[in-house]
This record gives sequence, structure tokens and C-alpha cells, in this order.
Amino acid sequence: MSSTPREIPGFYYDAERRRYFAIENSHTAPASAEWSSASVKRRRLETQAAEEAAQQEELIENHIKRSVLTNDVATSGLLARELGASGMLETEEVAAALWAQGVTDKGSIAFGMSFNYETHPHMPCFYVSGKECGTKSAIAYSTFDEVMLMGTYIETDENENLKTKAAHFPHSGRLHYEMIHCPQMSSIKYHQPTNKVLLTSKEPGRGLSLCVFTPPMDTTPDQELHWILGEVDSYRNIMYNFSRSRSWGVNQSTPAPASSDLLCVVGTSRGIQRIHLDETPSWITQTVQMDSPPDYGVDAKIDYPGRKHYIGPQEIFSQDFQVGNHNILFAGGRQPRLWVTDLRAPTAGWNFVKHGSSIAHVRSINPHQVLVAGLRNRMSVYDMRFIQNNKNGYRERATSSPILEFPDYKNEPYFNFGWDVSTELNLVASAQDNGTVKLFSLSSGCVLPSGKALESFRTDDPVKAMMFQTLPGENSPSLYLAKGPFLKKFGCAPSDLSDEE
Repeated sequence: MSSTPREIPGFYYDAERRRYFAIENSHTAPASAEWSSASVKRRRLETQAAEEAAQQEELIENHIKRSVLTNDVATSGLLARELGASGMLETEEVAAALWAQGVTDKGSIAFGMSFNYETHPHMPCFYVSGKECGTKSAIAYSTFDEVMLMGTYIETDENENLKTKAAHFPHSGRLHYEMIHCPQMSSIKYHQPTNKVLLTSKEPGRGLSLCVFTPPMDTTPDQELHWILGEVDSYRNIMYNFSRSRSWGVNQSTPAPASSDLLCVVGTSRGIQRIHLDETPSWITQTVQMDSPPDYGVDAKIDYPGRKHYIGPQEIFSQDFQVGNHNILFAGGRQPRLWVTDLRAPTAGWNFVKHGSSIAHVRSINPHQVLVAGLRNRMSVYDMRFIQNNKNGYRERATSSPILEFPDYKNEPYFNFGWDVSTELNLVASAQDNGTVKLFSLSSGCVLPSGKALESFRTDDPVKAMMFQTLPGENSPSLYLAKGPFLKKFGCAPSDLSDEE
């Protein structure tokens, strides 16, 4: 049965009273009467006009189509610039998309010989020197067997492609072994203010946990500074036999900024240490001071009444100094927490922000925001201005919701995977758990379509090391990654002269 009331000639239906009223001539009905013929006619015209307006609005909505150009960040951004439109897309977002689309293969360097390059394990770490080193030449350090350090000179042609032989250097085109023994090498970093290379080892036991050496340099007659490879004659074991535990190692070092009185901080399986400029180590965390540090688990409460008061990080995989403030340190590790501390405090007190997974990488991207990436497909940006301190008994922590998520970031199980950030390009590069490498925008968190060379990149397991770097003489960063025994370069400069025309 229809719910619409039936129309009866000479009557109108009152929906509120649910009854029919006889329509009376306007001359005899009261002026405000709803059953007068004039009132009934007016309401009928108003209803008809409203229905026509609704139909017209629906037609207009169906005729409006979003341009297909909006599906492409780079194209829509360039169009907006030509049309003089403002507020459509940020300039950084467009620049990142253009760089990603223009990525090409710039060649590779082999760090060893293998009978089967496709199945050779990925190199665990490497370092490529850049413009910040102040040298005219560029070098790359890596390890083929995770024990011996090797170096090679890097030269590029006019299109920034890697040359297989660096003709301007003695014994070019071959690898240079440095007489340094660092088993299970986990990271290679360079501290520019002191010209020191930092090698870390995650080998458990009382072994070599942090090795430091000063690479020799040479000044040419035209006052240009160059690296000299294969002539390191000494190195120091700063953290040799430093811990009473036989099951600890160093996961990564982070060189300190030039304004700091530290050489670096290192994340270990037992906490965080700082290395002073005189190469003396000291613990920032106090885990090793306990006779037998308890295993709190990934989601256990750190403190409760009646237990020894300790709140701080334990196994740490990554750490970084706050941009513009070398006193603030961020750290992340097996616990699902982003740790924050002020190194000026006599005893470092740690605050933390809960994260959705264990953390493998931490990077301060500006004075207020921190990017973290880890397991369970979780990569997020936190703004430290909007954290709140919550107190619950003896436990204090900071709470904050991410201001940016990366929904297309895929890494479910791996701690050791390649990852790096370029704030200059507004990009995050990350190895995915399916063996691919993706580029993400720091502004939107979206994955950006990359050039064919990087889009087709595939490995059986994720690459373990990558970094953005700008070589001397280049204008923008390129992406370097370790695939098997090869150091590969991906950049946005023209691949050949025909591309420039």
C-alpha cells in the first residue's frame, strides 16, 4: 500500500494532522487559513520549485567530472603552475613526483666476484661520500663478506652515469682493501667534522663493537682534496670489551652534528652509548648497570610500584639527533616506542610515544617532526609539539597520534631492510618485503610512480642498505642501493645526450 496520500479533488491533505480538509475560497476563508485556495496553490508552487531545483542540482553533479590529470601529481602540478592556480598542490609534492618519474638506472659498481650474482646475499651496509665531505673526489666503502672493509673510487660521466673505471686515480677500476677486521659489520658512517669513519659490529660477545679510523687525504697542487684508498695503517676499537655481557653488539651508529661535543651515539642490543670527541664511551641508558636486566617484552609495562625504577630503551636499531638541536635524541628499537631524551640532563630521562610496531628506522625530518618505520606495515610521522604527558602511577609516557601515515608501505617481518630519507627531494625510499623499492612523498604519504628502471627493480628478499647522496659536482641527490655484491645508482639526470634535447 502506498504511503503517499491520495489526491481528492476539492480537498487537501494535512500531513501533521493526518486528515483531509475542504479547500475554501480565499474570499470567505480566514486570511491565515491553510485550507484557503490561495494557501494551497502557494504551497503547491513551492513544492514544485523545490523539486525542479533538486533535479537541476543532480544533473549538474552528474555533469562535473574530475580531470584525469588529477591522478598524476606531476602533471596536475605543472598544469596548476601554468594556470596560475594556488593551493592545489605543494611545490615539494610536485618536485618529488617529477624526480620519481624521471628516475633512471645510472649504472653499478661490483664489490666482489661471485659465481651467481642473483643469489649472492645483499651487502649489509655501505657509505658513499658526498659534497659535505669537502673533497673533489668521491669514494664508496662497503663489505663483501661482512668482515673486511673495501673501498673504490667513484667517477661519473657528463650524464652522471657511473664509470666502471675511475681514470683520474691511481690503481683505479679495482677494489682497495683496508686492513681493518670488523666481523658482522652492521653500519658504515662518516663524521665529517673530525674526518673519521665509524664501523660497527653486531657480533655477539666481547669483540670489536665500534672501530674508528681516519681515512688519509691528499691535496693536489691546485689545492683540491682527494681520498686515498687502501692506505689505512691503524684503527681504534673504542668499545672493545666495554660491556660485561657476552651477548651484546652494535646495530648502528649515528654521527653527531658539528655543534655537538660528541663523536656519535650508537644503538646496541643493551641500550644506547655516546662516544665523546676524545673517543671515550659512556652509557646513556642504564640497562647494563642491572645484574640481569629483565625482559619486558614488546607490550609489557616498564615500571610498576615495588619494582626497581627504570624507564628507558633497551635493544635499539636506530637513533637520530633532532634537526637544529643536537641535545635532543630520538631512538627506536624492538620495543614499540619512539624514545625521546635530552642529553643535557645529568641522568637521561626518557619519554616515549607509543608506536604500532617495533621500530627499525628513525629520522628527524625537521625541528618538530620525526619519521619512524618498522614492522607490521607501519611508517608514520609524529609531531613532537602535540604530544601529551600521561601519568599512571609510577609510569609516565607521552601520547600522540601520527600526523601522517604511509598506507602503501609494506614491511611485515623485517628489521634489517634498506631505508633512507631525502628532505631535499621530499622523498622516502624504502625496500618492501616483496623485494621491490618504493618512493614515498614526505608531504602526503602516498607512494609515487617511479621510472621504469626502479619500478621494475626486483629481488628475492629486500635489499638491506640504501642511501641518498649528492656527489661532488652534482646538483641533486641520487639513490644508491646494495643489490647482491653490486652498488647500484638511480638518478634523475638525463641518461644520454638525446634526453637533453
